[in-house]
Amino acid sequence: MPDPRIWPIPSALDDHATVLAISTLVRAANPNRVDLDLVNDGESVIYLDRGNAAIIGDGIRLNPRGGSYHIGTVNLFLGAVYGISGDGEMCNMTISEGSKP
Repeated sequence: MPDPRIWPIPSALDDHATVLAISTLVRAANPNRVDLDLVNDGESVIYLDRGNAAIIGDGIRLNPRGGSYHIGTVNLFLGAVYGISGDGEMCNMTISEGSKP
């Protein structure tokens, strides 16, 4: 059940990021974040890390062509999120972040 203190989500920002063969900032820290969806829109595996530089083979794995990760009220993380491409090629990611005012 959604957290009634932040539901419904008052605003959302849809964006994208290009993840590189080095640790790349995917989303900056946001103290007003209430949810975040990250979707791998590319052909390579992406590894995510919350709050630290991303490392190939560590953290949260997003499979190619639609692998996703959701941050919501049950696992809310307000810090920066980093990603790295698993095969050294640039890889696109779609992002949707909900925020409270």
